[in-house]
This record gives sequence, structure tokens and C-alpha cells, in this order.
Amino acid sequence: MNEVLNYVDFIKSQNRNGIFSHPDVQQRMLMMMGEEKNQKLELSKDEEKKIAQNYAVMFFALATMRWCRGETLGVARQKALEQMNSFVKNKTNVAHPMNKYLIAINNQYHRFVSQLNMTDKNSDKKIEVSSDLAAKLSEEAIKKFKEALKLLNEMYKKYMPEKDIKKQPATVKFDLAKQNAQKMLQYWMLKQKERQRAA
Repeated sequence: MNEVLNYVDFIKSQNRNGIFSHPDVQQRMLMMMGEEKNQKLELSKDEEKKIAQNYAVMFFALATMRWCRGETLGVARQKALEQMNSFVKNKTNVAHPMNKYLIAINNQYHRFVSQLNMTDKNSDKKIEVSSDLAAKLSEEAIKKFKEALKLLNEMYKKYMPEKDIKKQPATVKFDLAKQNAQKMLQYWMLKQKERQRAA
């Protein structure tokens, strides 16, 4: 039995950012063991919508701030996209379920902004409002950006994977599966001994 691959030890031995820490892989591993999906590893549709909305607010707030500082609209949008890129790229924990969704949204915005900047006749225009109005608009954009960032960070903390790999959902299920398998093996061995004595 010891020569057989022990999945629990295998999972524990893997790099924390490795493939077995990925929430999609953990869900599939749970399915292999006949377990239900772990809801902590998945976002609800409502949460996905909130992530998309807050990403959009952050992007447009950044673009607004840059536009109010005298950049053309196209440059402001492009620079805001670069800032959002940095934000998404800092979310490197492969085990976090929000990361793949943030990356997908970011990729959509890349296509959207690139096409918009090429086709929008306003891309080369500056904001052309009074400095007071631009300052007020920029101030409001900063406020909206901070609110959206705070909400995303709160969601991010909610889904932060356990630091101790022994407490990660798939590892806990593997431990239970291992215990059940050991009990079944002990029961089978006991029955074998009983049969041998009876014979």
C-alpha cells in the first residue's frame, strides 16, 4: 500500500502556486472523489457582475483623472488600461478564484479600448472645460476609484485561499478520502482474516 501514490502527500508537496492550488483543478479533484463542488472556490454570478462593475468604475475613473490632467481622451484611456493591467498582474495567486475572472475582464477591455481608440473621433480631443470643473470631475473620479477598489479588495479577501495548504478545501477532502480508504482497507483485511479462520 505504501508504494501506491498518496494523493494527499502529492498535493501537499506541490508548489503553493502550482496547478493543484488552482480552484478549477481543485473542483475537478473533488469531483473525482465523488464530492460536491466547494462553493468557496467559485464566484456566484452576482459576484462576477460586481467584479466587472467595479473594474469598469476603476478603469473609467482612471481615464477621467488622466483626461482632466490634459491628456487626449485616447491617451487617457490607454494609460488607464495600462494601470489596470498592473493592478490585475499583481493578482498572481493562482489559487484565488477572482484572478481568472479579473484577467478575462482585463482582456476584454484591451480589445474594447484598442478598437475604441482607433474608431472614436473623440480620441484626439482634450477635455476642454474650465480648470475648476476639471478639478471637481477629477476629485469625483478619485472618490469613485477608491470606492470600487475597496469593494474589490474586500471581495478578494473573502476568497483568499488558506495559507496553510492542509486547510485548503481539496486537501481537507483528500484527508477524509484517505481516512475512508484506510478504514475500508482495514475492514477488508479483517474480513479476509475471518474467511481464512473459517476455512
